[in-house]
Amino acid sequence: MKLFPGLPNHQRVMLALMFGAVSVYALAQQKQQIGRIASLRLIDPAPRVIDGDTLEVAGSTVRTVGIDAPDDDLPQLKRLSAQTMAGLVQRDGGVECAASLFDVALRQEQQCRSPATSYGRLNLPCRLEKNGASLAATMVAQGYAVDYRRYSGGAYVKLMQQAARQRMGLWGQDYEGMRRLAVDRAGLPAGCPK
Repeated sequence: MKLFPGLPNHQRVMLALMFGAVSVYALAQQKQQIGRIASLRLIDPAPRVIDGDTLEVAGSTVRTVGIDAPDDDLPQLKRLSAQTMAGLVQRDGGVECAASLFDVALRQEQQCRSPATSYGRLNLPCRLEKNGASLAATMVAQGYAVDYRRYSGGAYVKLMQQAARQRMGLWGQDYEGMRRLAVDRAGLPAGCPK
């Protein structure tokens, strides 16, 4: 099968070279961006909470890695989850988010590497400033988010199961809604994207 059928050889070669050059440039830019994100450290004493797993920290939107909180399909739960996160960050003097803060607990099993960014957000782990606790683990343990196994490697499953058994947080508000979210986020794909 010929690439660019109907074109003379010299034009096919030129198009292939241009495609290769653009690909190399795009990969170099992506590698550079990942390097910048890996060394990024964001600290904010009063971050703006967007929802139960996303904050605006020092002017950047950050998605907390390894968890998922209810979204627009469960608006009441989304609001309660966001309020809880806002209360935590206010009580504990804000957050610090950085790739270097990855929880040891996130090493339990094979996981897909979280992309550096998604939907215009940085994907980073965060800790509460005053006590150094993992924001993700705290949200799951209190019942306001679920383990997102693909990106957590199952790190928060036991915390989530305990919160569900005790009907903590949102598990006491809408057990079935939280159960569906947890089941949706429990899958680990056969192959993780590189």
